[in-house]
Amino acid sequence: MENFILYEEIGRGNKTVVYKGRRKGTINFVAVLCTDKCKRAEITNWVRLTHEIRHKNIVTFHEWYETSNHLWLVVELCTGGSLESVIAQDEHLPEDVVREFGVDLITGLHHIHKLGIIFCELTPGKV
Repeated sequence: MENFILYEEIGRGNKTVVYKGRRKGTINFVAVLCTDKCKRAEITNWVRLTHEIRHKNIVTFHEWYETSNHLWLVVELCTGGSLESVIAQDEHLPEDVVREFGVDLITGLHHIHKLGIIFCELTPGKV
């Protein structure tokens, strides 16, 4: 992880913290997930399934590291927040925005389904 600079915390889950980060020597910002090693099996499976997926509607996986206490994943930084936060902030979105977002969501899901991957925990907080 010595190749990255970590900034503020941008998210938190069960035994996982997400930071805004930057690769040293670049202006490329990323999301860096820090998770407990107890989640190794889940993380290893996630990396195996996602490491080669390239699609405009799917978060891009870059690389991962292991330190003495944690697993670190480096992924594309998505600055817009989750669908859950957008709904909480706006309460009601215009129909054309919902339609465009729905098409993007279905396009991404269709792509991973063609690869034999089923995303079964689809909630606004994970979109």
